[in-house]
Amino acid sequence: MDERFDRIDRAIEALVQRFDRVDASIETLNKRADRADQRFDRVDGSIETLNKRIDRVERSIDTLTQYVLDFRQETAIRFQAIDNRLEIFSSTVTNLDSRIPALTKAILDFGTLSAQLMREQSRQKDTTASLVGRVEKLEDIVSRLVAPVA
Repeated sequence: MDERFDRIDRAIEALVQRFDRVDASIETLNKRADRADQRFDRVDGSIETLNKRIDRVERSIDTLTQYVLDFRQETAIRFQAIDNRLEIFSSTVTNLDSRIPALTKAILDFGTLSAQLMREQSRQKDTTASLVGRVEKLEDIVSRLVAPVA
């Protein structure tokens, strides 16, 4: 029987060694699991940091989108104001275009009239010079006639 007990003892000892190896393997696996948990915790922290950054980027994009929309609306309003001013300018130019033929005719008429006035003034000057000459002759004649009497 001792042999049987020895075999049982050896078997138990073999089982204990196997359990020790299993325990060592389990402990190794637990350590690996702990390291994996730590890595997952770091990954979770990184994901949380990235989520915060993404939230900031989204807020920035929302702000920029609102800025672009506001700028677009302001630009449309200003272009409408410019368009209104251009319509006023266009109607003014059109109004001037309709007056240009009359102004052109008035300028030509003024040129003709001023030429006539210059000719008339020249004739008046010639007539005045002729009259001065005749009056001087008359004064000479009158002075000769009056001078002998005196």
